[in-house]
Formats: sequence, C-alpha cells, structure tokens
Amino acid sequence: MRLISSGSLLILLFTASTALADALQPYATVQSISYSQPIAIASMIDKWDSPFKGGDNALTYNKAELGVSWRGWQLGVLTRYDYLVSFSDQTAQGYYLAKNHLPLETGRVYPLNIEVKAQYSRGLRLGFQHQLTSSFNAGLAVSYLQGISLMEGELNGTAQVIDEKDYNFQFDVDYVYSKDVIFEREVQAPQGYGYSTDLKLEWQPTKRFSGQLTIVDLLGEIQWINAPYTIAAGSSDIKTYDEDGNVHVKPVGKGLEANKDYIQTLPRKIFAAAQYQWSRELEMLAEYQDLDIEQFASLGAGWRLWRHTNLQGLYNITAQALTLRLQHKTQLLFEIGSDSWNVDRARYFVFKLSFNETF
Repeated sequence: MRLISSGSLLILLFTASTALADALQPYATVQSISYSQPIAIASMIDKWDSPFKGGDNALTYNKAELGVSWRGWQLGVLTRYDYLVSFSDQTAQGYYLAKNHLPLETGRVYPLNIEVKAQYSRGLRLGFQHQLTSSFNAGLAVSYLQGISLMEGELNGTAQVIDEKDYNFQFDVDYVYSKDVIFEREVQAPQGYGYSTDLKLEWQPTKRFSGQLTIVDLLGEIQWINAPYTIAAGSSDIKTYDEDGNVHVKPVGKGLEANKDYIQTLPRKIFAAAQYQWSRELEMLAEYQDLDIEQFASLGAGWRLWRHTNLQGLYNITAQALTLRLQHKTQLLFEIGSDSWNVDRARYFVFKLSFNETF
C-alpha cells in the first residue's frame, strides 16, 4: 500500500478545512413585537400619561440570536424576554384615572383583576432543517435556557372611590417573582434552568402558492430554584396626600412570604403565513400571529423591486397598524411596523432585522 506523503496530506487537510469554512454560514436575528391595548407602549412602562383607549391586555415578545449554520444544522446563542399581562378594562380605566390624578366618580367600585406572565432568559439553541419532499420542508430547534428573572401570578380585588381624589382598595395576590413590585420585599433573585422547542413547517404545493407555520415554545418550561413568592391580602391602610389633595397609597399586606421551587410554563406562540404569486412582480400575503393573550391577522402584498429583492406591505387588521418589510433572498430581512407615525404614541410596534436566518 502506498503511503500518502506529508505534502499531499497537508493539501488534503487544507482543502477539507476550506470546504468546511465555505459551508459554515453565520447568521443573526433581532426581533421585537410589542402591543398595548389601553395606552401607548412607551407610557405603559411607567407614567400612563398617553391618551386612554381602553382594553384588557399588553404584551412584548423579544429575541436576539447569533450563531452559525452548516448543512441544515444551526447553533446559536440567544437572549429573550417575554411579558404578558391581562386585566379587566375597568381595572385599566381606574388605574389610569388614579395614576394621572383625574377626577374619580364618587361611590364607584372598580374591579382589580390582573394576571401576569413574564420571564427573561438566555441560552443556547440547536436547530435542524430537512427537505422531506420536493414541496415540504420541516425544522425543529431545541433551546437550553438559563433563567435570569421572572414574574408570574394574579391579583384580584376591588377599589372603591371615596371622592374624586381618594379611594380605598383591598385585594388578594398570589405570585412568584424576582422582584417584589407590590410590597417591596427584599429578596434574592432565583436561578432558573429550562428548555424550549420550536417547530417550523414550509409547504409549497404549487409554483404560485406557499405557506409557513412556526410554533415558538411548542413545549417549554423553566424551573426556578428557591423562587420568592407571596400569598397575601393587601389593603390601602397607609395613605398620604399631596398638596392638591390627591391620595398616594402604599399597599400593606398580610399573609405568607416565602420561597419555593417553581416550574414556569412558557406560553406557546404561533406564526402562520401564506403567499400567492399573482404575477411575476406581485404577490398577495396573509399572516396570522397568536401570542397567547392576543391574536393578530394581517393582509398585504409584495412587489419585486429587483431580481432577488422584494418589498412587502401588510396591514394588521387587529392592531390597525402598517408593516413594511424589505427582503433580499434569504440573506437579509428588515421589518418595521406601527399603528402610529409617532413612536411615543404607538400601541403596536414590531421590528425585525435578520441576516442569513433560516429558522
């Protein structure tokens, strides 16, 4: 048997490493979807000082991922933040009036009903895609998550107006958290470890029609170790008044404050899209998003600007918002959408920037 010379071996190794480097492809994506029914997103965080529209929920879904793909496989590092909060319309209305020191209706009773699910985590994500048939492609990804912060639970009670500037309230609360935003208990944030699975299906039965379905957190949970929690009855026993006579209340609670291991289930998110190629330059679009507490439906069209570059416009029927999307093959995608030209007044905002994203 003839031995391979050292020079031939070096050439072989160099050729193999070059081929592998050519096959490796970096990718990156940043995505954010935020929605607030009652007021502008920017005001929802703190001041609640934008015009009040009414409604019963608010949410934000955010993800950033950076990695490499190779022959259908992809490996990346990611950071994500999910926040979902549901409440009654009257709860939002009463809070808005009190927060902005607007006149309250004497004797009126407002329900206090709030449910929140939130988590912030980071981790590793491994995905694989395979062309099952000529018209059907499937992908599955598994993420290992390290939990950084959480908040999950509910509050129920009532608030009764004494006069236009004063009120009393009482409520029951049961929630786990990294930071106690109600009674300001001093705690140490827990550590969390978990997983998430994502599924993607692509179908193109004809040359003109195609559809995609992506399910984020098809199965997913984070187990929090020694998480702080509170089960208590709260009241407005401690009050102060400013120079204008407006009441300021610090909630007082009586109940249980302790720690426990807690399993947090990640809410499932569904993204569906369909395209119909009307002509060489024009395509018709339909999209649907289910973000657990709110569902969005959009219709639109796409225009071919150049050979591999499309400009798409979508109208979100649910949020009454416009989204513009510029896409160059599968290499680059830029998307931005809002229900207002003034971002400070927007109640719906979406942003996405991706490079070489496959799944």
